[in-house]
Amino acid sequence: MTANPSQFLASAYQQSRKDLTAYVTRMVVRPAVAEELVQEAALRLLESAHPPIDPTGVRAWLFRVATNLAIDHLRSHRTWRENMLLDTRERATKDAAFVAESRLLRGSPEMSAIAREHLAVCFSCTLRNLPPEHAAALLLAEVHGFTVAEAAEILGATFGQTKGWIQAARTKLREKYEATCALITKQGVCYQCVELGKFFNAREEDPLVGTRRDLDARLSILSEHRDDALGPWHRLMMRMVDDLLTWPD
Repeated sequence: MTANPSQFLASAYQQSRKDLTAYVTRMVVRPAVAEELVQEAALRLLESAHPPIDPTGVRAWLFRVATNLAIDHLRSHRTWRENMLLDTRERATKDAAFVAESRLLRGSPEMSAIAREHLAVCFSCTLRNLPPEHAAALLLAEVHGFTVAEAAEILGATFGQTKGWIQAARTKLREKYEATCALITKQGVCYQCVELGKFFNAREEDPLVGTRRDLDARLSILSEHRDDALGPWHRLMMRMVDDLLTWPD
């Protein structure tokens, strides 16, 4: 650590901020909530009496604290719907203001990767239906670059528990995608990734093209783009998700 601990911690936090924010957003789905939790983790870091002394330690420390905050949030907010994306799509198509705002984004550079971005959002929404420890274990070990042992330490669990949580998460996700995702079966109920590509870019965009179309293909895409923030359209969509959670009927 440098002679100025606060400066070092602030710098180390900035190095991990994008990765951390993307991780927490995938945990809680809602970007505004994720940003609040990340800011709380940063504040606790700066106020810690015994902070880590190197950037790697700071990153692990932040992920541990942010994970605990995210899990606490998820446990106290149990209004999530299993088919939230489908419910949001139904609400969105009936909302004239939302459709108008969406049309303004057509053909814009921000929409160039809308199908891939939606795959990531879909993953987060699907993950949201799992026990939070299972979701965290999977993200830490298979998206955000931690080993299973490191993920276990972050989660305060044993290696065996963490490995079991990862396997349980993989099983549930595979079952869910095989039942609902038309990118896999061509008969599922959800084909939103391709629909959005057609709407915004006037072309069919399949984010899984050239892959085995399995869970590992999705995890690979998430890992490759793990620092990516949500684009403008998905932030609009998340406002509608907030409305659905506040007024579920």
